[in-house]
Amino acid sequence: MKLVTLLFAIIFSAIVVSAQTEKATEAAGLKIIRVELQHSVVKGPELRAVQATDPGSQAAAKADRTSTSDNNPALHRLSQNAEIAPKTTSSDPLGGSLPAPNAVIFTATVLVKNIGTKPVTSVQWEYLLFEKDATEPIKRYRVQTKKLIPPGEEAQLTKEVTPKGQEQQARITRIEYADGTIWQQK
Repeated sequence: MKLVTLLFAIIFSAIVVSAQTEKATEAAGLKIIRVELQHSVVKGPELRAVQATDPGSQAAAKADRTSTSDNNPALHRLSQNAEIAPKTTSSDPLGGSLPAPNAVIFTATVLVKNIGTKPVTSVQWEYLLFEKDATEPIKRYRVQTKKLIPPGEEAQLTKEVTPKGQEQQARITRIEYADGTIWQQK
């Protein structure tokens, strides 16, 4: 009889352990499908050159403003001593527009799929960067993305990053569902 009870306890505990493992994976409800590091070039705004500050240039600019002040209603509203931004012309080497440098932006993109049965409303996740064959990350980004992800649907989670290292990894740390329940990594 003790042998049967012991055998029943072993089988029952194995079933409970396997059910808990399945439930823990099911409870997460999100599966990471792909992790990418994308880069894009963004054109910056045009820059305007600053007028010279030497006394000769300043005197010439003031004389120019004074000679045209009768035609400028803004100066009459303020006073004759008011300053208005100097005019810029393309013939003036300092007065023209300068091309802006293009900025390169890196974006970490994590594609996830809701494999659960409940809609997801918020995901907390980490994007980790490693040196080759390292176990500890050299850079860690912690991100919370509020996004509705219905069951069976995919969504992209994104974060602007500064790339370091040679390997990347993403992991989900917390999920909030539409019904108010929460899954959190232990």
